[in-house]
Amino acid sequence: MVLWEHPAERYIALFSLVLIAVSLSVIAFKRLTEPSPLILQMPPQPTQTKKPTQPSLKVHVKGAVQKPGVYALPYGSRVQDALKSAGVKPDADMDALNLADFLEDGQEIIVPSKRRQTALPNPSSLVLALPSNIAAARNEPRAKASPEVVHLNTATEADLVQLPGIGPVLAKRILEYRRQVGGFKRIEQLLEVKGIGPKTMERIRPHVRL
Repeated sequence: MVLWEHPAERYIALFSLVLIAVSLSVIAFKRLTEPSPLILQMPPQPTQTKKPTQPSLKVHVKGAVQKPGVYALPYGSRVQDALKSAGVKPDADMDALNLADFLEDGQEIIVPSKRRQTALPNPSSLVLALPSNIAAARNEPRAKASPEVVHLNTATEADLVQLPGIGPVLAKRILEYRRQVGGFKRIEQLLEVKGIGPKTMERIRPHVRL
């Protein structure tokens, strides 16, 4: 059997092939001439990061300083940092403070002065004691003088022993307790010191401050 025996069939087949070729050419030309889609890409926006604010504590510095007042310092600061901010006077008694102590929020730092006027006895009140009086005076226990106000967070051992009922042993325990807790927040914390009971607390309460 011979394909396309009639001429008409050959012309139809040839026309179909030409039509298919033209169609493919048109499709290929459209794909080549069509513009590629434009994709707009926005540049990344820079993110603004806020610097974290460091928490701070506030302390009140007064006494023998050049600029007494309230200062804000970062947590972990020490007494020495607060004194640098306030500026100490030339007559400040730096030995009376522990410069390495950590600061607490709301703490009060009082810088004492070296110019402490000690009250001298009035010469007119001096009485010459006879030998018998001297012996009697030695046998009598010496009473403590009425103490001034003692600040628990800055007091030294010498300041604490002036309090009624507080001797060198209890004074050292108070200083050790203050070092462990980082300073007194309440006067009633003295009851947590070994050896200080309610009776002793009532005797020293009028003479202590934070």
